[in-house]
Amino acid sequence: MSVVIRCGMRDGKPAVLKVSPDRARIAREAAALGRWDTVHSPAVLALDERIGALLIEAIEPGTPLVLSSTYPPLEHLGELLASLHGGDAAYSSYPSVGEHVAYLFDASEVMYERTPSLAAVIPPELYAHGRELALGPAADASPPVLLHGDLTPRNILDGGDERGLVATDPAPCLGDAAFDAVDLVFWLADDVEAITSRAATLAPAIGADPERLLAWCRAFAGMCALELAESPTVNPVRVRALAAMAALA
Repeated sequence: MSVVIRCGMRDGKPAVLKVSPDRARIAREAAALGRWDTVHSPAVLALDERIGALLIEAIEPGTPLVLSSTYPPLEHLGELLASLHGGDAAYSSYPSVGEHVAYLFDASEVMYERTPSLAAVIPPELYAHGRELALGPAADASPPVLLHGDLTPRNILDGGDERGLVATDPAPCLGDAAFDAVDLVFWLADDVEAITSRAATLAPAIGADPERLLAWCRAFAGMCALELAESPTVNPVRVRALAAMAALA
């Protein structure tokens, strides 16, 4: 999808260069980062849409959240999400969250072809049902916000005491604020009770209804269970927790 290179500016400040053959994606990413006026996203230093190159400030220390074994305080996650969703979302150039949801389910379905044994984890019909469920809240987002669209622990960096959690690599779209919280609710969850408890606490912090966030979680639990089951460092307990969440649908 892209090549990411640590580099430096002429004044010595550290930066990150991202180059991608998907020029439209790079342009959308740069536009979203440019609209977020918050310490919880990196500043755009330069963009060349012609060659698909984006230069952003480096985040220090910059350790991805996924490398941490400790779940961050929910108030820190709420602060991050609220900072990204606080602006005006009237940007017609971004796809809707419904389009993004359809893309994600289409792209992830290849996991069944790649690893046929995954059908025993999440039956294909349950996966298809999750897609149908996801299109419900995707079609009913009022008011819509500018979403990060790919707010996984891989795309959240440690910005130190001054900046806290910092979101990178957005796949921006317009829609329901609760959508951005799903992967963070799932991360390191060992049972359905943990997922439910997190949703109940995090949803009000981002102006969302807890049941609506849980509806998103039930819809995406099957897909996330497959991704976790296919991982070389699979955790069976967490796969079972996500599978149980999907079955509630």
